[in-house]
Amino acid sequence: MDKGRVRVGLTMVGSFIRASHGVEPDQLEPGVDLQDQPAEHALDIGVLQWNLDAQLGVHRRFAVELLLPIRATIINATFRDRSGNVRDDFSSIHHRDETISGLGDIVVGGRIGLVLPDDVPRWTLALRTGASLPTGNTEPDPFVLGERGETHQHMFFGSGTVDPVFGLDTNIAFDRWSLVGWAVTRTPLYSNQYGYRRGHAFIGGVGAQSGFGLERWSFLIQPEWFFETPARWRDTAARNSGRLSLLATGGIVFMPAPGWQVQLLAKIPYFTRAQGGQLRWPFVAMLGFNYTFDLAPPDAE
Repeated sequence: MDKGRVRVGLTMVGSFIRASHGVEPDQLEPGVDLQDQPAEHALDIGVLQWNLDAQLGVHRRFAVELLLPIRATIINATFRDRSGNVRDDFSSIHHRDETISGLGDIVVGGRIGLVLPDDVPRWTLALRTGASLPTGNTEPDPFVLGERGETHQHMFFGSGTVDPVFGLDTNIAFDRWSLVGWAVTRTPLYSNQYGYRRGHAFIGGVGAQSGFGLERWSFLIQPEWFFETPARWRDTAARNSGRLSLLATGGIVFMPAPGWQVQLLAKIPYFTRAQGGQLRWPFVAMLGFNYTFDLAPPDAE
């Protein structure tokens, strides 16, 4: 975080989610006889995200940061009757085959160096603080629209609110390996214009990283957690929201040239408990590129 030091990066994230739920009485399709109503909605969802991020050091202990997420969601909807047969010709107000793309909520903030190796040898500890801005799209309450028999959308990329974001990250270097850890929380404080309030999220991990004697390579293994409380529409918890996931993460970091860093990570959720419905989340893949440079030579005023 030296003054004038800049880091820019691009991270590409891909995942796949399968979710399903039974049909409640208030989720029946308008104009369809009861015997012809589907008994189950199943969704195959491909998730793609491109994170553009930048960091500018303004002091050896402080940097400003920006994260710009661009997202795309590919949805394939399947409807099954009470016998488990697929209804290929069925059209629903709730779900449909479609691709949605757009900007997510931009995050701006700062990184404060609480402990640097100059203070305690081999140890860094940083506080990250900031806020997400309501730049992603939002939608009206889909459950109210569904009860009215109107077509609606359950997928959207923004919260519609300014949400505080806090985090910590640390690195403790030993002779042949390093202990790394990080945690981030996003805490919505109020509801948006449609009465939607995103769930509280707490994400983090603790792992070990080593180059095993290699100069340009390092390897990471890290257990992680993802916990989010259910979102709310006014005073009611949103269906099929809120979950706890435990993930096993492994990765490779390569430094092909001075200032450049390439990261490849694979995350395998081995435990997921979702509130409402059924959720399967088999993998997350990440490929990232970072470049760090100084705006002026280190000896410049």
